[in-house]
Amino acid sequence: MRVLKFIAWIVAGLVLLIGMAFALARLGDGPTGLLPGGPLVAGELIAEPVSDWGFATSIDTIEMQLDGDETSRTTWILVKDGQAYIPCSLGFPPGKDWYLRADENGDAVVRIEGNRYPVRLVRLRDESQQSDLVGIVREKYGGGPPSDAEVWFFAVQPRVS
Repeated sequence: MRVLKFIAWIVAGLVLLIGMAFALARLGDGPTGLLPGGPLVAGELIAEPVSDWGFATSIDTIEMQLDGDETSRTTWILVKDGQAYIPCSLGFPPGKDWYLRADENGDAVVRIEGNRYPVRLVRLRDESQQSDLVGIVREKYGGGPPSDAEVWFFAVQPRVS
């Protein structure tokens, strides 16, 4: 019985620590690793629309915040022919729903190497474009989303004022 009580205390302590980590991450400027973070406020705001995202080709992850959200997240970025794309696996992590809000209103800010860019995320619906991008995901990240998980891709476009 004492062993079970001890294990229960350990589990409760771990749950508390994880909860505190999530809460503290939300107080920061941007995400902390995989934990969603607070709003993206630091870094120079680059208002000039980006016509070629080639500078982000070798970058694995960026920070992103949808307009209207008070939290930001870390996400992958792909670049093909100067156009940037953000992939989203609908199967992992569970409970994720930012892609639904982005599909309704894609206004967002992405932070890349300390600079913030106001952008519009536009969901790709053309399956041939998506299959090309799945290949880039597998090549760049050494794999991809589970084969049974649906993946959405968002083109990163300039935000029109």
